[in-house]
Amino acid sequence: MGDGVCHLASLMHWAASDAGLVSVAPTRHDFATIPEVPKEYGVAIYYDPGNDTGNARQNLYIKNDKETPIAFVFSYKNERLRVDVKELI
Repeated sequence: MGDGVCHLASLMHWAASDAGLVSVAPTRHDFATIPEVPKEYGVAIYYDPGNDTGNARQNLYIKNDKETPIAFVFSYKNERLRVDVKELI
């Protein structure tokens, strides 16, 4: 719990949504604030061994429906994290 996976998934959900990709987060992270992530992009990630149905609801699903492959590019400079979604040509 609290190991940053939800934070990473939320950043990816936000970037994917802004890039126009199909991004589905069945379970929102409403139970706690994720620092610097707008609430509507909060994603709850959790794995419960043997609970396939519950696990499927605790994931992030991103679909690339573009004509070309994409990449998530993370950069960190001056204490700021940036996530860009780039089409690979």
